Parts: sequence; C-alpha cells; structure tokens
Amino acid sequence: MIRLKHVTMAAAFGAALVAPHLASATPLPGQTACWQSNVGEDPRPEISCQTLSPEFLRKLEHATPAQVVKLFAVPGKDGKPTYFEGVGKIPGFYNGYVELVYTKGHVTNVSAVTTAYQKNGMAGDEMDFRWDSVKGECSDFPGSTHRCNAAE
Repeated sequence: MIRLKHVTMAAAFGAALVAPHLASATPLPGQTACWQSNVGEDPRPEISCQTLSPEFLRKLEHATPAQVVKLFAVPGKDGKPTYFEGVGKIPGFYNGYVELVYTKGHVTNVSAVTTAYQKNGMAGDEMDFRWDSVKGECSDFPGSTHRCNAAE
C-alpha cells in the first residue's frame, strides 16, 4: 500500500512537470508574436511584442491611458497602463521596460531601459530613455545629442 502511494505521488509529480509544457494559455493580442504563458500561469499583461525604440517611446508623450493601451495592445501590469515590457528576439529589437506617469489623464513622464537584441542572441548595451513634460527628453540611443547619463 505504501509503495502504491509512492508510485502514485511520483506519477502525479511527473505529470505536473510535463503538463505545463503541453498546454498554453491564450495570449493577449499584443503578445501573439512573442509571448505565451502556460495554463495556470500569470498571463503577464504587461508584456508586449512592441519594440521600445525611441520613435515608439516618443508616441507615448502626452498620450491618454486608452492610447497607451492601443499602442502596446496589452493592458499593462495589473491591468493598469503604467508599466510595460517589450519582448522580441529579432536582431535590432529593443527589449526592456517602460514606466509611465500620468497627470490629468495624460502621460507626463516616460522612463525606459532597453537593450538591443543582437544577432548572436545576446543583449546589447543598456540604454535609458527619459521624457518629462517639463524637463524634456534624454536618450542613450545612438545618435542622441542629449544623453541621459550626462543629464543627471
């Protein structure tokens, strides 16, 4: 009887290890090309397939929450459009995260940290991008004349 219980627990444990790899949850619209969580896992509503390029990040300036959600095609962490992650495995894709602050219904602060996905599968140098409705923009992206590390 003890042996049967042991085998049953081992079989159940083994099945638990295999089951998540066999099934996956339905991704959100903005995740279908880059992210798939397993059934029962947190769906990670902050993950988007949107590259965090400087051109994209500038689109967030003065945006409303609805515009931000439309740009990322996901609702944001905890269903709030204040924190997002860009995920992709295409060379040149800017992976990273962005945090947003709103004042009177519009983005007034963008803070992002990104790395470019390299051909060798590794992350490139870390780059900051910050925009504030009062202080303006700084960026560590190539070609920027106002570097973030010099702005502090």
